[in-house]
Amino acid sequence: MPSCPFALVLGLLCVAASPAASQAPAPTLAGPGVRLVLDAAHGSIRRLESTAGQEVAIPTDEPLALFRLERAPGQPFIEATRAARFTWSRLAGAHPGLALTWEGFREYPTVTVRATVVTDSDSTLAWHIAVEGIAGVGIERVLFPRLGGIGLTETAELAVPLWMGQRAKDPRSMLSGPDGKGRRFEWGYPGQLSMQMIALTRGASAGLYVATDDSLAYRKSFVLSGDAEGYGRVEIAHVLSDPGTATRYEPTYAVKIGVVYGTWMHAAERYRAWGERQRWARESRVALGTATTWMRETGVWVWNRGRASQVLDPAITLRETIGLPVSVFWHWWHAGPYDTSFPDYLPPRDGVPAFTAAVKKAHAADVRAIVYMNQRLWCVKTPSWTKEGAERYAVRERDGTVRLETYNIFDPIPCAPMDVSTAFWRDKYAGIADTVVQQYGIDGVYMDQAVLSLVCWSPDHGHPVGGGHYWMDGFRALAADLRRRNGASLGLAGEGGGESWLPDLDAFLTLQVSEERYADPASGWGPIPLFQAVYHRHAITYGTYGSLTYPPYDEMWPDSTRPANALTLLDAKYRRQFLMEQARMFVWGMQPTIANLLPEQFTQRAGEIAYLGRLARLRHAHRAWLQDGAFVIPPASNAPELTFTGSRISIYAARRGGVTEVPLRAPSVLTGAWRAANGQVGIALASIDDEAHAVTLALDPVRHGTVHGATLWRVDASGKRRVGALAAGAREVTVDVGALEGVLLLIEPGR
Repeated sequence: MPSCPFALVLGLLCVAASPAASQAPAPTLAGPGVRLVLDAAHGSIRRLESTAGQEVAIPTDEPLALFRLERAPGQPFIEATRAARFTWSRLAGAHPGLALTWEGFREYPTVTVRATVVTDSDSTLAWHIAVEGIAGVGIERVLFPRLGGIGLTETAELAVPLWMGQRAKDPRSMLSGPDGKGRRFEWGYPGQLSMQMIALTRGASAGLYVATDDSLAYRKSFVLSGDAEGYGRVEIAHVLSDPGTATRYEPTYAVKIGVVYGTWMHAAERYRAWGERQRWARESRVALGTATTWMRETGVWVWNRGRASQVLDPAITLRETIGLPVSVFWHWWHAGPYDTSFPDYLPPRDGVPAFTAAVKKAHAADVRAIVYMNQRLWCVKTPSWTKEGAERYAVRERDGTVRLETYNIFDPIPCAPMDVSTAFWRDKYAGIADTVVQQYGIDGVYMDQAVLSLVCWSPDHGHPVGGGHYWMDGFRALAADLRRRNGASLGLAGEGGGESWLPDLDAFLTLQVSEERYADPASGWGPIPLFQAVYHRHAITYGTYGSLTYPPYDEMWPDSTRPANALTLLDAKYRRQFLMEQARMFVWGMQPTIANLLPEQFTQRAGEIAYLGRLARLRHAHRAWLQDGAFVIPPASNAPELTFTGSRISIYAARRGGVTEVPLRAPSVLTGAWRAANGQVGIALASIDDEAHAVTLALDPVRHGTVHGATLWRVDASGKRRVGALAAGAREVTVDVGALEGVLLLIEPGR
């Protein structure tokens, strides 16, 4: 034992530190832009930094065990720090790395864990793990790698692809929790997360980039937490199939951890370089040119609820008013009350003859419609639940019980998610779709909750229990069957965003564009177009809760809870919130949408309808940028910020008839940028102010195409015209934007 002059004070510390641990060299690895230091005793991450020495993560206390093997609930886990032996060696080759081995777990002598970490070309390190000798041990999840001591500085921002995308501008406070003792988030993929990455950016300082490169969409979770000291930790949880039966587990994919600079948009560029090479992007319906034609050509979506006269008639009027193809997103068309009667949709509320006649009238006016059909819920009080023996095919929890979910607060009847991997549920759903498409003339189906996945523990559904990719396999089979039955004109849309669903769905409902209407502003999250930044060229996105009215109330819900102001016009003081949502859709490359469109809005809210029409026409005429273009980090703008009042109210508002006012802030002119296939960059600008502004944009010569000079074209409601030229390497341009005006500034690069 080494001498210890302070043994009386630090005796316990000296006993704990073995000679091997104190003298062994620390494993280190340096690659392009990133450097890693591991603990010599157990292989935990001691330091992650840029090669310039900027700290990303430096655990100040005992570092996290690099892996944790989780067993059934209530069973003790196995960690790297409990191994009797940890050894490591260097890996040579084009991508140098480290090989790590843990052996001698006292309670589990058969278990051996091997891992590698190798350098990559984009300031990241690629991690792999293999767990051997686990027969009978009952491993259900592997958490690896685990990184603590992540610095949550004042400049840090957290970006997470929760469907469209969320950003926290103060992740330190968010992860410390309301009591300051720490908070934990866990997001599942595929489903909750539309992509396999999270990023903690710090502007010009080194930030953290975490991703997986799983092309088969295996079930996994990204776990992020914080502590009272202001540090964060990240872990990737890999979910095993048929836990307890395998002798070995080795994920087919790598975890990428590395350094990133800039903002969430720079992290999106990095992920896009990988994501666009994957099957889901190469075979997306947009990329293959098979996306349903009428969906691609939609000028505006109308999201209305109820009978045909309430839904289709206003859409026909909008079609006549704005002169663009209109598509309808139709809820509450079905026989039973919403959220308590699924999947007993048939017949429609209007009756079959009236319903089909209304659909034909809409088609004659160039209006298409998709109807709501929840892709996974069967409400357990419906007659069909018992009559058809649906319980057998419902998703099972870990303890074997049927998973239940309740949504309707007025009539809280539970529903069971159905397992899409079973032919029973796929046939049931496809049969209903056949009727609405083939017999009623509907153009497509909105598959609510489609872009989600669940773990199912049922042993008789024909798939592995626990983890795997059976959920995505089942959905692909369902989508293929729907298209085989109903032809190329069938439109399919799903809720949220999800890379794994790109080959199967035509459009994705990205409602976070109007998140302020339903989310608690104290959550610390705000929406960002992260999904569009990566997959805009491969996905049609649309949707908003943006409405000029109070929420509707289903005529089939209890009369006792019906609010008196359902579908009445909101106070005009909330108009700027509506304008902001429309501007976001325009600059974020989405198909514009309006919710709860009523006939009186064409006169009593004519200004807002006109604003929607101006942006929609400009977008529709320039879809090469705003629908098919690739995301470009937009130029910084000096447009002044506006402060205004918004409304937060939803269909299931707990306070009947009430509205919660929320303070909102947004630029007076919103900005986005997109590159068309011809190389021209289009900078989209949308004013939400009643005053004009001269907006100065800070250009990036490489991203925005001014390296060799450029010709500028301005497109607005009056048409397209040449407005000047930029010198080689120009870094600034000023654009006059009128009150409530939409502008597309086209930059034609010089040669």
